[in-house]
Amino acid sequence: MSTSQKEPSSQAPKFFVAGVDLGQKQDHSAVAVVKKRDKEFDLVLLKQFELGTEYGSVVGYLKLLNENLRDLRRIMIDQTGVGETFMSMVNNSGLKNARGINLSQPTKQDIMTFLKHCMEDGLVHIPYDREFMNELNVERLELQETGKLKYSHPAGTHDDRLWAFALAIYYGRYDPPGYHPVAAVNKYPSPGNLMPQLPRSLWKK
Repeated sequence: MSTSQKEPSSQAPKFFVAGVDLGQKQDHSAVAVVKKRDKEFDLVLLKQFELGTEYGSVVGYLKLLNENLRDLRRIMIDQTGVGETFMSMVNNSGLKNARGINLSQPTKQDIMTFLKHCMEDGLVHIPYDREFMNELNVERLELQETGKLKYSHPAGTHDDRLWAFALAIYYGRYDPPGYHPVAAVNKYPSPGNLMPQLPRSLWKK
């Protein structure tokens, strides 16, 4: 007589990670949010700001995300080239789940290599977006005369959303501790008007 029993199934926890690429005079600022499901990643939001958008507006957008999106574990910000100015604004705004990082070329290579492997293994799910697909396809890795590798994109193109997305994927491989704001300023958000790219089911009830 068999005594074997079927083990109870446990669903892997789901959480969100945001990546932020900050623009300067000729580049856009961009925000990407991915949902982590076990080993898979779903792109749920991709935001590109207009050229010249003040950093204060970007911080305000991140605050809205943090107050309204369920279980946003980490906001990873590429602070390369902008110094501590933006991170000071972020810290003063109370975004305790935000982290800044300076992206060296070796770190960039690690991030892009991880993204490439995830995509090759079918672990990344992206809603069709022609412009974003172009960003993914035109990014190139060049060997400089110094022997160092450098990521670049052709003139007239941008890679801001790509790096925001890659940051979210890379740091989503971890399982950071959950963070919950003490209070949400916007208790009754309207996703259709506030963040049209986000499905209503992702917002806090």
